[in-house]
Amino acid sequence: MLTVPWALLGLVSLPIVFGIYLFRTRSRRYDVSCLFLWADHSHAKQGGRRIQRLQLPLLIVLELLVLILLTIAASQPMFRIESMGKPTIIILDASYSMLAETGGESTQKRAVRDLHRMFAAQIGSQPIGYPIQFIIAGAKPQLLFGRAKNVAEAREMLESWYCGSPTADLESAVSLAANIATPGTKILVITDHLPNNEIAEGRVLWKSYGKRLDNMAIINTSRVFQDNKDRLLLEIANLGEKTQLLRMSILEIKNQRLLFQPENRTLESGQTHLIRTIIPQDIGAIEVRLDKDVLAIDNRLTILPPNRRPVRVQLGSLPDDLSEKIKKAVEVSGIATLVHERPEIVFGIQHSGLQSLEIPAWFVSIISEADTAKIKPFIGPFVLDHSSPLTTGLSLQRVVWSASDAQEMSGVSIISAGTVPLLTEQRQRNNSRTLTLQINDRFSTLTTEPAWPILIWNILKYRANQMVGVTVNNLKLGTETEFIPAQGDNSIEIKPPQGKSQTVVSVSGSPIKIPTETTGVYQVSASSGTYEFAVGTLSTEESNLLNLTTATKGNWFDEETLRTEFQPFAWLLLLATLIIMTIHHWFISAHKIQQR
Repeated sequence: MLTVPWALLGLVSLPIVFGIYLFRTRSRRYDVSCLFLWADHSHAKQGGRRIQRLQLPLLIVLELLVLILLTIAASQPMFRIESMGKPTIIILDASYSMLAETGGESTQKRAVRDLHRMFAAQIGSQPIGYPIQFIIAGAKPQLLFGRAKNVAEAREMLESWYCGSPTADLESAVSLAANIATPGTKILVITDHLPNNEIAEGRVLWKSYGKRLDNMAIINTSRVFQDNKDRLLLEIANLGEKTQLLRMSILEIKNQRLLFQPENRTLESGQTHLIRTIIPQDIGAIEVRLDKDVLAIDNRLTILPPNRRPVRVQLGSLPDDLSEKIKKAVEVSGIATLVHERPEIVFGIQHSGLQSLEIPAWFVSIISEADTAKIKPFIGPFVLDHSSPLTTGLSLQRVVWSASDAQEMSGVSIISAGTVPLLTEQRQRNNSRTLTLQINDRFSTLTTEPAWPILIWNILKYRANQMVGVTVNNLKLGTETEFIPAQGDNSIEIKPPQGKSQTVVSVSGSPIKIPTETTGVYQVSASSGTYEFAVGTLSTEESNLLNLTTATKGNWFDEETLRTEFQPFAWLLLLATLIIMTIHHWFISAHKIQQR
């Protein structure tokens, strides 16, 4: 490596010296009677304006070589001492934007090709030291097992680099590398974008191989069963700088039958197109396809059918002023049906004897204080637990909610007015739930506001998502779903679209969380049956390729690195220069003696 590369400007002297030899004055021929009157007949002029054949080719070679050696020596070259190379930790960006292709080659392939060159380089601007450790930077950094001690092992470990994560937490990966690194260890980050923060000079080298590209992507989807129909919603965005033509189609996967193909539409830069359509109930899994572009992974999306079985609801003993309003909210929900036996959720004042049912039933216990002296109207501020699915889309603005501030309610508070609980949730041992709702409808406006059907719908949807099987069967990459085991499901087998299957033991029938790490259809097998869920990219941030670039930030050559890992050899070049100059001087002296 060269520590003073600007010194190479000295090479501009080479054509000057070459020109002196090239543009020499050509002698003319004169016929004379004798030569004793010509005192300087053997002395040739060494400059001029006319081109002629070189007369001393060996001299010019020696002089040019001297200039080259002096210029390189002035740039202070250094070579790496292989035996003193420091270990290296390589962080690999595993986000799916690394799959973007230009010229038939993805960003990942360009990075792999450059890494192969760096693995074998022992002399260069950025040589890699051994042993090498690898960290795969996805949503969570993962340290690969083992260390590569040579080129062959490094290339073999690099083959496990798969890009399919919805994001790459490179900052956490760098922190992990710094924590496990020994003194002097170098960190190399391979990605497709620039760092968000400053990086440590002398220790971290950040190499980006991305390219700024236009892309079209599916960024959102929803397929729900409501009012005896499958309602499909799609959002497609133009994430490029230029106007692009949207061509898409929806196919039934089983028979490869075209279901829907809208007219081609032009999308401006940053524009999002929303599609709403109805899918027939006899249609199973479908696939949404966009025309091929630079990033193929976000052009395909598999969507499985929702759970079409309605929630079985039984209405128990209820206050007269709430009975009809709860019944109407259940009927218009579109996801429930009223039954008189084998309920899955019961609305009532008390629930004695329900725990003996074959199906673990949920109970919504309604508390309506009759003593008007104990009732207080609350207009807010209401405290909502937004992590609970019971509060999804729920707004209590302009709502008057009357209840008793002395009522004791068990469970976790979901909605409260200050310190007064209004809706609580309690989990039972058999995996059922008890929701306690206290309200006096005579002095409340809740049941006349849009918040009321939303609240009842949330309760029913919460129950539907907790039935045996997968709670959510169409997910965004990087999120997780839950599998609700049936009685007797002691273990389940999870088979991802790529990779090995995994067996998970169920503990007391508790829900099992299943993370998603790749796109496609997952299969969950248990003694109660086989279940599926589909995963798509659905990420505006990761599909946006306009922030990608090719660049190098940081370096490994701080003062300590140069002192401990590199050895200067300018003295060797100066010694060679001295030898060549001695030969040059001897040649000129010998030539003069010969002329005499």
